Amino acid sequence: MFTHKYCLLAVLACILPITALHATTELPIVRVTFGDLNLTTPAGVSALYKRVQHGAATYCEPFREVTGTRLPMEFDSCVTDAVATTVKKIDNTNLSAFHASEAGKHVS
Repeated sequence: MFTHKYCLLAVLACILPITALHATTELPIVRVTFGDLNLTTPAGVSALYKRVQHGAATYCEPFREVTGTRLPMEFDSCVTDAVATTVKKIDNTNLSAFHASEAGKHVS
């Protein structure tokens, strides 16, 4: 039993510095509004998706600043995750389908 506790502590000791490193980057709160859009039309869904992408890029901007001018993998990953999370939270069938089709275009 004691061995499991020490093993868990060793794992936590390795994870905490990584978490602390990422915790130093403060991410903003970004609100995406869409009450003015008709999500039953392709134009409305496309407009909302563009807003979500823009909001995700704004939200993830601190990752771009940390890495400078290099192509920041952290930024790209952050934007991808933020868009997917936002689409899921909005929970609109048309938006989810649009997102799935857009995400499919970027798979190589």
